[in-house]
Amino acid sequence: MTDSIHVDGATGSRRAPASRVGSHSFMPVVLGAPVLIWQLVFFAAPLAFLLVVTFWKVASFKLEPAFSFDNWTKVLLSGPYQKALVYTAGTASLATLLTVLVALPAAYTIAFRLSPKLRNLAVTCLIVPVFSSYLLRIYAWQIVLSPEGVINSVFKGLGGAGLSLLGGQLALQIGLLTLTLPVAILVLVLAFSGIDRTLIEAAENLGCRRSKVIVHVLLPSIRNAIVLAASTAFILSFGDYVSPLFMTGSNPPTLSILIVDTVKSGSQWPRASVIGITMLAALILVFVAGQLLTRTGKGAQ
Repeated sequence: MTDSIHVDGATGSRRAPASRVGSHSFMPVVLGAPVLIWQLVFFAAPLAFLLVVTFWKVASFKLEPAFSFDNWTKVLLSGPYQKALVYTAGTASLATLLTVLVALPAAYTIAFRLSPKLRNLAVTCLIVPVFSSYLLRIYAWQIVLSPEGVINSVFKGLGGAGLSLLGGQLALQIGLLTLTLPVAILVLVLAFSGIDRTLIEAAENLGCRRSKVIVHVLLPSIRNAIVLAASTAFILSFGDYVSPLFMTGSNPPTLSILIVDTVKSGSQWPRASVIGITMLAALILVFVAGQLLTRTGKGAQ
């Protein structure tokens, strides 16, 4: 038996059967259920347990269920945590600024100055590091910046003194840029590629110099992409553990280093969980701020 289809006399429009409409509206739920279950089991549930652990206590190096705010007060009011928070936020902010300053001209060059073949090659060179081992790249930078590395060997060969490159903010920023730059450049290249070229031609035909075209046409057009690249760079830098450990020897410690040190000192899992939750809260604030800036940019446009 075939389904009956109602046809309006005035417009001739057809109405789909109610059963068919209901099946179509139910399909997104069925297709999205595995992803939702995955997020609940492997993301939401561990985070909820981490939050619960912050109220527990440690007795004889063992976790015991309890409900106390002692861990929160001891962590948030402690000097090492406050120093690590300021240092981590400052380091991540500097890495974000450097990432945007380097990524913008690099992405502009790739999108507008390179031929299609060279552009594809450049994008490929950016994608490869994203899927390669970050730890391996940090080891490579350690070799380059070490006292017997390439840079120091060149300086010594020219008769100069060796440079102390590892263990400082310079080495740390190089490590963080290794993590953040490929992602930021890819985001900005995609944004530049989506700009209507007729806008650039119109501005140039009206007598605008290239610098004015960049400032008044290109940058406002990719404002949301810049916010996305900056917020992504901050999130990656703020929570990174590898670069602070291998490039500076965890001195001074960042929040991620402080978590490990807290666990090692007496198995203080609740206090380490407090630090982890505060880091997550800070990253959520950065994400929300980025979303608000994006919406503000859309409203202004």
